[in-house]
Amino acid sequence: MTVVVSKRDVGVCRQEFEIEVPASEVDAEYLRVARDYRRRARIDGFRKGKAPLDLVRQRFAGAIGEDVSERLAPKYWRRASEEDGVHAMLPPSVAPVQAAPGEPLRFTVTVDVEPEVEIGDSRSFELPRPETEPSEAEVDELLEQVRLQRSTWVPVERAAARGDRVRGRIHRAALPGYDPEAAAAGHDHDHDHSHDHDHRGPATHDIDLELGDERAWPELTDNLTGLSAGQKADFERKETDDDVERQRRYEIEVDEVLERKLPDVDDDWASSLAAPIETVDDLRRQLGEQVQAQKVEQAGQQRTDALLDQLRERYPVTLPEAVVEREALQMARSYANNLARQGFDFERQQLPWEQLMEEIRPQAEKRAHSSFLLDRIARDDGVEATAEDLERALEIMARARNTNRGRLRRELERDGGLELLRVELRRDRTVQALLAANAPPEEPSAPADEPAAEGED
Repeated sequence: MTVVVSKRDVGVCRQEFEIEVPASEVDAEYLRVARDYRRRARIDGFRKGKAPLDLVRQRFAGAIGEDVSERLAPKYWRRASEEDGVHAMLPPSVAPVQAAPGEPLRFTVTVDVEPEVEIGDSRSFELPRPETEPSEAEVDELLEQVRLQRSTWVPVERAAARGDRVRGRIHRAALPGYDPEAAAAGHDHDHDHSHDHDHRGPATHDIDLELGDERAWPELTDNLTGLSAGQKADFERKETDDDVERQRRYEIEVDEVLERKLPDVDDDWASSLAAPIETVDDLRRQLGEQVQAQKVEQAGQQRTDALLDQLRERYPVTLPEAVVEREALQMARSYANNLARQGFDFERQQLPWEQLMEEIRPQAEKRAHSSFLLDRIARDDGVEATAEDLERALEIMARARNTNRGRLRRELERDGGLELLRVELRRDRTVQALLAANAPPEEPSAPADEPAAEGED
């Protein structure tokens, strides 16, 4: 028996269903709920659980009717969606309704459904084939980074040059009109991080920076270059505060100039880095493996990006607005969580959420589009995440969160995160299957007893 009374489109990929539950089902559920109420109800004149059922039904008619609706609506929506072949993209919205005994229950469900698109059988894509073998120059560059990390700073009796480290002090001058008595009556502006921070007062701070560091003011690098220990210089810097532009004078004083001393690349130094390394050749081989692993990962990402770009181009769709909004919100939350892990203080600083959501939206549309197509392909091709996939992912997540796998699983089960994780793993498996189907052919190798000739005689 069909339970869908009517169905109509009410927007882009949005449908409204009217569903009917037979009166016999309503009565049976009503009786079960009423009996449950009688067991728990306290009614004057009767012992707990002993009140007449008719009195309980009369006394709690409204609450019983709501409970009956809440129990039957999900059950019959599942039956209706299976009957009609509905693929919902978001949880449905069920209009409030109250069941009444002896009558069928009709309720309305509004749901965002998948857009109609025919996914063809072709799984062929033109994917890039980036080079993954490490070059000598790449190994040299990584080796130089290791030398920089292991370098030391030694004082020198000469003028500072770009790349040197300078320690000293910077003195900030007061702006015209600065009133020290008014400042003394207030608070310490140098430690005030509020929006109305007062930049007019003088101040002195220690400096310790590498000349040329992109994080430092360019004026500092320019004016410290050429100074030796004990020397001073002053400069002006244009600053803007609350849309007001001012010229500020600074004086810098050098206490010490240091230069970077890089270690010599020899076997003794190489063997001091890690136990398995004994020679420079060992070190270069290990660095080459690191470069290759990084290039393989980058190549995989490039191929994945190209595959998804071509997939979206091949199957354009218009998704429900709520689906894109959900994706954008998830991306914004992930961004905020990353900021929090880096120490961002949300109490002191406000993120421009509206601007952030606007900037995220184009990427959210792409991700939602890709996810929809991957879900369709997974369904058509019978791709599923395995139990091993899930356990491996839980183990990695548990280590990252410094918890155990069982506790993490219980937490995810409570908030529906476990099913979301399965969906993501299924999408990953689908991507890997598509990449495998488009893997570049292996280069033929010469037989061991017939080495390839370098040229003709």
